[in-house]
Amino acid sequence: AVPDNEGRGYVLRRILRRATRYGQQILKCEPGFFAKLVPVVVETFGEAYPELVSNQANIIEIVKEEEEAFSSMLDRGIKYFDEEIKSEEEKVVTGDKAFYLYDTLGFPIDLTELMAEEAGMTVDAKGFETAMENQKQ
Repeated sequence: AVPDNEGRGYVLRRILRRATRYGQQILKCEPGFFAKLVPVVVETFGEAYPELVSNQANIIEIVKEEEEAFSSMLDRGIKYFDEEIKSEEEKVVTGDKAFYLYDTLGFPIDLTELMAEEAGMTVDAKGFETAMENQKQ
């Protein structure tokens, strides 16, 4: 499977993006760290999964591209979240702000929900859905 917008590729993309966000935001890793982990994974699991060994260069390239594409959007989303949402007294991310992250900055709603949870907040999911419906009209 390769990162995609559908099916198992979408699941893989979400896993890669969550790991990238966690590494950069929580662990303070430099962008590009995730692709550098591939050789360690191949060395550890290559005997059991020989396709990792034969496809290592391709896997590194795919992870690198996905990480690069996500990193700039991630930086903008984290900055907006920290400055416009987390700094407020409210413990709820409004649907409009969650939708702005999603629609304007390309920030996946599941990451907004995860970051809100980590900050002791919740997301107004109904408000988000309403904003999504209004956008479609």
